[in-house]
Amino acid sequence: MGFAIGSYCLGALAGCLIAGSLQNKYGRIKALLLSSIIYILGSIVLGLTFHQVQFIIGRVIIGFACGLGGVVAPTYLGEIATIQGRGILGTFHQLFLVIGLLLSNLIGLAWSTPPGWRLVMAFNGVPALIQCFFLTQVVESPRYLVSQKRIKEAQRSLQILRGPEKSVSVQEELDDMILLLLGKRVSVDENKDYIDTLSVTSPITEGIPPAVQRGDSTATLQSDPTTVIPPGPSHNTKKQTFRNSQESYGFLTLLRSECRGLALIGVMIHFFQQATGISGLVYYSTSFLGDTFGPGNSKYITVGVSICNLLATICAIFLINRVDRKILLMASLSGIAASAMLLVIGAYAGIGNLVAVAVFLYVITFAIGMGPIPWLLLSEFLPTYALSSASSAATGVNWTFNFLIGLLFPSLAKAMGNSTFILFGGFCLLGVVFVWIFVPETRGRSIEQVMAEKGILPRSPTTSS
Repeated sequence: MGFAIGSYCLGALAGCLIAGSLQNKYGRIKALLLSSIIYILGSIVLGLTFHQVQFIIGRVIIGFACGLGGVVAPTYLGEIATIQGRGILGTFHQLFLVIGLLLSNLIGLAWSTPPGWRLVMAFNGVPALIQCFFLTQVVESPRYLVSQKRIKEAQRSLQILRGPEKSVSVQEELDDMILLLLGKRVSVDENKDYIDTLSVTSPITEGIPPAVQRGDSTATLQSDPTTVIPPGPSHNTKKQTFRNSQESYGFLTLLRSECRGLALIGVMIHFFQQATGISGLVYYSTSFLGDTFGPGNSKYITVGVSICNLLATICAIFLINRVDRKILLMASLSGIAASAMLLVIGAYAGIGNLVAVAVFLYVITFAIGMGPIPWLLLSEFLPTYALSSASSAATGVNWTFNFLIGLLFPSLAKAMGNSTFILFGGFCLLGVVFVWIFVPETRGRSIEQVMAEKGILPRSPTTSS
């Protein structure tokens, strides 16, 4: 039973590991379309299941689609959003996850017994079919197009996203993307995609050397190789090399690059998301709530938990642009730790109402911070050429621990009872310390600003992978 549940996460792990290369090679929209097609295939396999092995295979296929979409969708949302709207748009990813969770619980109430469960499994394909249609109406990510040096397409895509050309100018935003991703200023004309400007004498801003950021003087940008030479009294000033390629970082390259510190922060945040124990709570809530309220009532409490999760996620949409990301993360982790302790106390004292309250608080505090924010952060502080590999790595860690918790939670619960949640509470307290020390604030700030604060220049690594 534990492996059948966890097999979904194994498929998701495989999907997220390949997602980075797929979205870099074929683009965000085509990768999402592939994810939808795989969802439909998996739903057919599950709906027609006649053996346990086929059921597990169907779970793996659905998981693969989820892992693929789980990397590409947040990446796409982060790349198309404005700085002001990035938080709200990114939170919609988590919002629709919890809507799906609630919907599956409601469907399960009516169709959980044979042969209705086949309809529950087959229903996976319905949202995928809807997405296949709407993806044909969606523009590609401008940042991805710039990284591929398809500048005119990027300009058209950005204009569609931001509004009519008569009322909204996208040139400045496009220039910033080009400078960060290609390391050069370019201009578009009607006859070809772009023209390299061999030198720039105007100040270059965020994400560029500190002396230039402060406006001390101007910088010269040379196109081949692309370098920025900070001005100074001596001609021996060390050159700062900028990245001059549309090639994205592979995993090994990322670990040797200037972005490895930020990427590792993103990976750790995804680890702490699963270390909260939320997967165990979701997967097995009906089982352990049944010990307190009886198996006949526990499934209704589980639906109530999903409704609470949805309402809390909606609240997070209103908080995300009003409260710093770090504050929300630390408040969320602290609240989960406190909820875990209340759950353990209620279980051992035999206070059923306290257990129910603790479960609801667990979900609420998770939803306001640790639910949506980990999916936002990487796209808020990493440039496009480092984002895909970092997202794959972070999501891979997420799904690995999701699988381990789904697999081991029954054994832990059997050995430790509800004391298992003391372990998760301890991880949450460690997460508070980690966020306080290492995680940069990204609310209302551009990628270039966050990188500049960390002293990171967009440059090529010495080796490639």
